[in-house]
Amino acid sequence: MTDYKIDTILAHTGINSDEKTGALISPIHLSTTYQHPEFGQSTGFDYTRTKNPTRASLEKTLAAIEKADYALATSSGMAALVLLFNGFPVGSQVVAARDLYGGSFRWFNEQESIGRFQFTYANTEEELIAAITEETDYVYLETPTNPLMVEFDIAKVSAIAHAKGAKVIVDNTFYSPI
Repeated sequence: MTDYKIDTILAHTGINSDEKTGALISPIHLSTTYQHPEFGQSTGFDYTRTKNPTRASLEKTLAAIEKADYALATSSGMAALVLLFNGFPVGSQVVAARDLYGGSFRWFNEQESIGRFQFTYANTEEELIAAITEETDYVYLETPTNPLMVEFDIAKVSAIAHAKGAKVIVDNTFYSPI
């Protein structure tokens, strides 16, 4: 695989000539259901909530940017958070900053109240680093945090977390990934 620069990837990913219209750029597909050749034979798209050509193009582009095999787009940040955490073992220990998006904080509290996960919260980067132990499974960061816009040194926190065997999750709501 050629190692293209980000600008080249963005300029070319998603450019597929449409057989019916001749459009060079992927159109925005608004259809919610799709016609199929016959019963039981899919065109690859059945219902927009599960998959559609627009989202498939976005996922292909994100995977190319990240040099990944695939990417997954969800309908919201909370949908992504719930999907991710639902893949974690029950009882996982998570260290997070106290300043979190309210929806995330409430969901974390709900999950802790039913015994799914254990959370330790910290107010500063120093407290967060001190809270990471060998028992920590995950470190959850928003950077910058929402709503107070506090920034964490992702590389520093990650190095410490990884040295203790924890995985790091970064929610990046405000900054461009590029």
